[in-house]
Amino acid sequence: MHADIALVLEGTYPYRLGGVTTWVDGLVRALPALRFGVVHLYAGAAPQGRCVDVPPNVVWQVDLALPDDLTSLDPARLAARVPACSLVHALSTGFAGLVAAETKRQRGVPLLLTEHGIYWHEVEQGAPELETGLRLLGTDVSGGNPCASRAGWVEWLKASAREAYAAADAVTTVTEANRPLQARLGLRDGEVIPNGVHHPDTLAALRPAELRRLHSSAAAPADLRIGFVGRVTPLKDVHAIVRAFADALPRLPGARLHLIGPTDDPEYAASCRRLAGLRGVSDRVHRTGAQPVSPWLRHLDLVVLASRSEAEPLALLEAMAHGVPVVAPDVGGVRRLVTGGPHPPAGLVLAPPTPTASGPGRLDAALAEALVVLGTDPGRRRAMGAAGRARTRGRTVEAVAGRYAAVYRRLVPALGGRARGEGSTPSIKR
Repeated sequence: MHADIALVLEGTYPYRLGGVTTWVDGLVRALPALRFGVVHLYAGAAPQGRCVDVPPNVVWQVDLALPDDLTSLDPARLAARVPACSLVHALSTGFAGLVAAETKRQRGVPLLLTEHGIYWHEVEQGAPELETGLRLLGTDVSGGNPCASRAGWVEWLKASAREAYAAADAVTTVTEANRPLQARLGLRDGEVIPNGVHHPDTLAALRPAELRRLHSSAAAPADLRIGFVGRVTPLKDVHAIVRAFADALPRLPGARLHLIGPTDDPEYAASCRRLAGLRGVSDRVHRTGAQPVSPWLRHLDLVVLASRSEAEPLALLEAMAHGVPVVAPDVGGVRRLVTGGPHPPAGLVLAPPTPTASGPGRLDAALAEALVVLGTDPGRRRAMGAAGRARTRGRTVEAVAGRYAAVYRRLVPALGGRARGEGSTPSIKR
């Protein structure tokens, strides 16, 4: 069936949890009158098991494998397998950008490019793999410098980004913080469309039965419940969170740390467990795996990130919408999101991490101190939680989808009134 919009993604929707999958699910559900197709690019073994109940307006999906030998990569061959569409919408540069650009050339349709994280920058900052699941050469050490072997990947990703920018009829991104990085590769006219979030119907504390269904650690007694929400990967530097929690625990003796999110990197997840054991906090650090996020945000007192690179983190937006204060380093659009504008701050923003080859840098101490500062001041947490609610008011998934519908209509006027948001509920299985 002909799709109005062909979404081109790498290793995310509908198979893998994370910010991009949440974003895509919200977009297609908020625009039910549009027909979407999904082009899913992956490396290695074919993906198994969707994490999303795909709605009926996703009319086709094609999974395209990248070659084992990337010197034989042929975007034209991959694009030839993309079914009919009126517009192609790439959700990143890299492989997705190249395939989308070739789809535009073959089909004669407009190309919209949306950047969440800046691909080359994330690899430069130490991401151990690409979104497709393709592992990078070299050994990543959380808190250490990016490997020298990354340099070739960074240059290749920069070149692919330039090609995608040149082919695109419109480029959007989720935060102003990405604009300088885009400008370094020559893009001058990108549009910023910030992320939206589903606002909870209730903020009531979880009942005992709900706690038991959520996770065994949820019902454990605690004076302070700290949560990390996201993929357990080196780019998120979960090691730094575990170390900071261990340093803060003597001053927060009743605290527990919950690591909530999928394990994309089993080796790294195992290293987090070993680190918790070495620091003597194994009984206070709980890894839940993929879990429903909204119930946890009704249960947590504080959400923390330690990412080396971010765009505009949905994990922080979701926490703020639930009235949970946040702690995160000043990367990407974090500062603008948490402390910018007319509202009081919704949390603490720390200096960005400065990793060195010999140690984790200065983030650990600042993160530990921030946990103590907010962990010992319930009144300040309540005030910051209320500020987060105010900051996210009006920033809905439906509003974001409406702005993308306007871009779609501009690029394909024939879509007309069908490209208008009507809204629906999300169905992320996490």
